[in-house]
Amino acid sequence: MNPSPSLSLPGLRVLLADAGQRRSPVIRLELIRLRCQLVDVIDLVAEPLTLGSVLERLTPELLLIDCHTPRPEWLAPLSRHPCAVLLVAQDLAPEQMRAALHAGVNIIQLAALPPQHLGALLQLTLARFEHDRSLRSELQQAQTQLAERKLVERARGILMREHGLDEEAAFQRLRQLAMDSGQTLAAVATRLIDADQLLRPR
Repeated sequence: MNPSPSLSLPGLRVLLADAGQRRSPVIRLELIRLRCQLVDVIDLVAEPLTLGSVLERLTPELLLIDCHTPRPEWLAPLSRHPCAVLLVAQDLAPEQMRAALHAGVNIIQLAALPPQHLGALLQLTLARFEHDRSLRSELQQAQTQLAERKLVERARGILMREHGLDEEAAFQRLRQLAMDSGQTLAAVATRLIDADQLLRPR
């Protein structure tokens, strides 16, 4: 995953994916004015399946897709190569909006793209990308903590069953094992569960 992009636009690495909207020259000029770094411009009409490989090779901080209506094959690579994504589209049904957002698009701009608004849209896209990534990180952390708590509870149950300990004593035994071995509670719990499964009669 790329390092966190700054909301500052100078030096921002931008990839422009143009689907025949003929706005590339105007967008290029505005990106130059904003002092962004345009890493490449790809033609989605001529090469609709190259976006994934270009994202992997160039690792832009922001992808700008300029099209009439986004096609599924353009959106598919976004989940594999996360970066901030601004979609400019002329025609988008509600289900297409949902599909685009689900695929990893951060901001959707419908109809016109006034050059004077591009800077604000880029910053909004970056801010939304950071917000979404923070939420995903928090969710993943919460899921990991829940899984670890379940492991600890299961290991504590094994100690209670095998050694006749109450809940607190079993937890303290588990914690002492973790301290003695220099491992986390979850790691010790996993080893204890594995050993219990191995030794238990089948």
